[in-house]
Amino acid sequence: MIKSLDAITYNLSILDERNHKVNTALSTKEALEYGSDDSIKYSYIISLQGDINSYSSIQDNITLSKAFNSSSDSALKEAKDVTDEIIAKLIEANTDTTADEDREVIATELEDSKNVLLSLANTKVNGQYLFSGINTDTKPFVTDSVTGQTSYQSDNSTKTLNVEKATYVSQGVNGIDAFYYENAAVGSTDTFTFSANEKILDPEGNEWQLIDSGGGVYELYLNGDTSSTPISVTDNGDGTFTATNSTSSTLSVQHSIFDALDEVIAALKLQDTDGNTISSAAARDLISTGIDNIKSAYDSQNIAHSTVGSRTAAINTYNDVVSSKLTNLKSLEEEYAGADLTALAIESKALENTYTALYSTINRMNNMSLVNFLS
Repeated sequence: MIKSLDAITYNLSILDERNHKVNTALSTKEALEYGSDDSIKYSYIISLQGDINSYSSIQDNITLSKAFNSSSDSALKEAKDVTDEIIAKLIEANTDTTADEDREVIATELEDSKNVLLSLANTKVNGQYLFSGINTDTKPFVTDSVTGQTSYQSDNSTKTLNVEKATYVSQGVNGIDAFYYENAAVGSTDTFTFSANEKILDPEGNEWQLIDSGGGVYELYLNGDTSSTPISVTDNGDGTFTATNSTSSTLSVQHSIFDALDEVIAALKLQDTDGNTISSAAARDLISTGIDNIKSAYDSQNIAHSTVGSRTAAINTYNDVVSSKLTNLKSLEEEYAGADLTALAIESKALENTYTALYSTINRMNNMSLVNFLS
């Protein structure tokens, strides 16, 4: 009888342990209470949850990027509209029937248009400037309070976005892409003249930056790295510099739309950019050149706008892929980590019946006596 009681006590402890796990699973709806319950399954579940966390973070970043993408698209569309209006006004100003006084009125209108373009170029969304490349906390364009010249403060980098594990894609465009145009293409060994406010790029997008090496000696350094071999520069003393392309690549001299506007606005006022008076004929020549330059700037804006569109489309495609992966991962997590509630309910009822039978046996044993056993 003692052996029977020991066996019953042992079976009862097993039932208690299993009943605890069943009730815990029913409560938490999780298949495993501890990793030791099934180490292989537990490791797989942990791996799934890690992937879910990673892709959820990626999806959150993509979602947050939508405002940046849509604002970039809107800003460039508006910039193109403003630039198109500028071209129309310049064409009007360059007709024989337009008087010098009317050209001055158009000059004032273009100054307003320039300010609108500058505001668009410095658009900021969620604390990030749209056209500063990776330097989203740097205001891209600043106007000098003395000279009135507008210059680009960032570099030729491109902002990127994490769209997959260890995968980044380009997002938006920088200020050079959107508000500069090619003023000259310089072949290897060719000599060229440029201003301090122009950008000089190689085919890979690296920038040759003008740096004062000391004592008024200027040189062009690749991406501003003064430890690299420079391109020698001659200071012309009039705000321009001359250099010979000593690289094996064709260099692109990029001119700002803001500088082009300054030049044409001055011409409309019968002045050069230094404020000196010029003739009507000279002004007409400068206006004609200005029209061509602003048209080139518009073409660059068009390309930049298209680039933003294609990059945004790529991001949206990745977003669909990430969403699909998250759905599949969560389904797998539910399959492996989630408790089978139906099976648990059936087992719980079976345990209840087993408990009833076992306690009934215990009760009968407790009621047994030597007299009953002998009779």
